[in-house]
This record gives sequence, C-alpha cells and structure tokens, in this order.
Amino acid sequence: MTHKNIIVWLVTSLFLLVSCVPQADFDIRGEWEYTMTASDGNTYDAGSITFQGEPVSGMYLQVNIYEVEYEGEFTVSGTALKLTGYETWAGEIANTNTIEGTWSHEDGFSGVFTARRK
Repeated sequence: MTHKNIIVWLVTSLFLLVSCVPQADFDIRGEWEYTMTASDGNTYDAGSITFQGEPVSGMYLQVNIYEVEYEGEFTVSGTALKLTGYETWAGEIANTNTIEGTWSHEDGFSGVFTARRK
C-alpha cells in the first residue's frame, strides 16, 4: 500500500466513524426556566432546570418553585428530548431557546411543558 492509499483509507475510516456518532441538532446544556401545565389546564409546577454533560446525553438538575431539587438523565436525538427521573418528559427542541412537550408522573398526573433558555 502506498502512502497515498493509506491516507485515503484513514480519512475514509475517520469519516465513517464520525458519521456513526449520535448527534444533537441543538446544544441544550445550560440553565432553562420551565412551566408544567397539568391536563386540567392549571400550572402544576415551574422553576429552573440545568442540563450538564454531552450535547446528546447527560444529567439534569431541576429546582421547582418550592426549592425542591430533582435529578435525572436526559437524551437528545436530533430535535427530540427525553428526560427520565422523578417525572418523564418527552419534547421537541423548537429552536436554541425553546423546548416544548409532554410530561407524566408515576402518580397519574400528566400534561404539557414549555422551557425557555435563561
């Protein structure tokens, strides 16, 4: 194999490896303000949520209006967001500053949420 062929092989291999890595369309890391609305239309909870880790997955810390903290994990795939922990959130990242979706709680409560970047 010539040096030229080796270089072409290495570049091609690198390209294939990079294309296999999961990617997020948006980087949501940082602090956000959220509001959760229950299915009856009333505000269920509000506060801040901070995302840490990699753009595609990591940990979150949620602090609600009562200063109660919850931790969990998040994953991002394209524009889809999923949070698992005390509650389950499934949302769409609308743009760099807005996330919207649904949430559910193991006690049967559910509704929609909106989060805006601080």
